[in-house]
Amino acid sequence: MYKRFSLLFFLVFAVVFGLVFSSCSNKITQEQLMQLRELRKQQSQLNESINKKRDEKSRLERELNSRKAELKDCEEKTQFVKDKLAKWPDVWPDWKYVEPTQEPTQAPTKKIRKK
Repeated sequence: MYKRFSLLFFLVFAVVFGLVFSSCSNKITQEQLMQLRELRKQQSQLNESINKKRDEKSRLERELNSRKAELKDCEEKTQFVKDKLAKWPDVWPDWKYVEPTQEPTQAPTKKIRKK
């Protein structure tokens, strides 16, 4: 009998304890709800801003890489010209200048058209 009484007492105590503490728990107020909505709105705006900046960053990186490639090409061409200018009289050693000879030119003959 004592066991049943203690078990019943424990169950009643647990139910009362649960009801008391569940009713005393903090509830969100209207002010807190409005603040939460405003913070979520700001969060979405910031996420959009971050995405735009990432897109802009990737676009600028592509443009920078393109400009670097153009610069490298220009530097290679400039170096090629500088090397050839340094060897100016004999730029292409396997090619020798040959003075053109004057061949006698013939007077052009008139073509007669048949009627």
